Amino acid sequence: MSRFADNEDRPTDADAGKHEQARRLAEAALKAEEEGDQARADELFAEADRTDPQAVENVLMEWPDHPRAQRHARH
Repeated sequence: MSRFADNEDRPTDADAGKHEQARRLAEAALKAEEEGDQARADELFAEADRTDPQAVENVLMEWPDHPRAQRHARH
């Protein structure tokens, strides 16, 4: 038996695309922060979080030494 109750529970290609898009946005946000462009970083993080919050969480876990990841871990 499938681990999904029905087809509505299956992840879609669109979901995977959103996840990847959010990852790219979060990574760009981290880079913007490192370059000192906090306003741009905040915009990118907000967009990434609206797209797929789990992707943002995953990216931050991959950058444990980054100040945003450290702030996020304390929440």
